[in-house]
Amino acid sequence: MNLRTLSRHLFFPVCLVFSTAALAGDTAHDWLMKINQAARMLDYEGVFVYQHETQLEAMRIIHKVENGAAHERLVSLNGAPREIIRNQHEVTCYWPDKNSVMVEFRKADKQTFPAILPERIQDLDDYYAIRLGNVERVTGRPAQLVIVKPIDQYRYGYHLWADKETGLLLKADLLDTQGKILEQFMFTHINIGTKIPASALMPGVAGKDMVWHREEEDLKTIPAKPGWMAAQLPKGFRLSAHISRQTLMRKRPVEHLVYTDGLAAVSVFVEKRGEDTKPFMLGPSRMGAVNALGSRIDDYQVTTVGEVPAETIALIGGSVTPVANQ
Repeated sequence: MNLRTLSRHLFFPVCLVFSTAALAGDTAHDWLMKINQAARMLDYEGVFVYQHETQLEAMRIIHKVENGAAHERLVSLNGAPREIIRNQHEVTCYWPDKNSVMVEFRKADKQTFPAILPERIQDLDDYYAIRLGNVERVTGRPAQLVIVKPIDQYRYGYHLWADKETGLLLKADLLDTQGKILEQFMFTHINIGTKIPASALMPGVAGKDMVWHREEEDLKTIPAKPGWMAAQLPKGFRLSAHISRQTLMRKRPVEHLVYTDGLAAVSVFVEKRGEDTKPFMLGPSRMGAVNALGSRIDDYQVTTVGEVPAETIALIGGSVTPVANQ
């Protein structure tokens, strides 16, 4: 597992005109809920840019909700051509230049983009200072700024701009503990509430003559209890999900643990090494806002990764141990 593969679930320059402050009746917590609900309930299509390190990616997104289930198509507009088709069950990624298609069942977290999923908004107050900023303009629409600032060194901060009319997230900045921008996402074009035909969600690449790599559904199980655990967690982090699955390419079982504080999330992957195993990542590494730590415990490879500071990865990843040892 390389860091670029592990960070596919990433958080995804504009002149803003400042306007009036938010209405008195709307709290910052209300706006977080609006952002969450809008991403789940609205139909929309548009183009967004995502900047991390020195890279700038542009994607077209088509999002439709039908019978309570979200369907999504993303098409790259620069760099290597690729398309991603997502629904509540699986993710299909088309790579025309590699003549391949990868189909994976949704991971332990089913977060869609652009969404944030705090399970209990009020709990965030123990780990973040949350307040409203001004109403600004993003992609030509009034947007309410929500500022989420961490209270310790174990998590990043967020600046979130929500569409004033619908609550849809139009722009987001991810900031380190010093307030420096690590990643930025922003819609440059958006149509909200537009009618989306089923054909718009179909891939533009036929895929018939490509090599398909498909994850078998019956190889994904939810164990009664995790076989591994992180013995040390930053305040507020807890185990939110765990599954056992097989890697697409190596066909080897991997246990996947997800720890979250409601906004930030850290994944731990544990895989038993085999005779044909290629060298794994060892030690700390970083790609933009994503930090990772690779280590070996007996015959197992442990990889800890997340969009959190290096201190968080070191604490969680450095304490992973078999449950039997506790």
